[in-house]
Amino acid sequence: MRRSRAAIIYEVLEVVVRNGGEVNPTQLSLEANLAYDRMMRLLEKLEERGLVEVVAEEGRKWVRITRKGRELYHHLRHVRRILSDFGISL
Repeated sequence: MRRSRAAIIYEVLEVVVRNGGEVNPTQLSLEANLAYDRMMRLLEKLEERGLVEVVAEEGRKWVRITRKGRELYHHLRHVRRILSDFGISL
């Protein structure tokens, strides 16, 4: 079954939250089940919208969720639960 764009965004944000608010891109790609290049393009869009920030520290990249990203994650989680009650997946 093909995932919707909203489902992919939710899963990316969920992986970052589950890893304490920051994760390296390779781990994020693996846990979100996305090809690395596709995930990096998505991260660019999420960063433009202020949902995550991609930072480089000591030669390593990290993806960090922002306050706005955390808010969206919580809203999507709530909507996902409601939809699930009606047998609909996000």
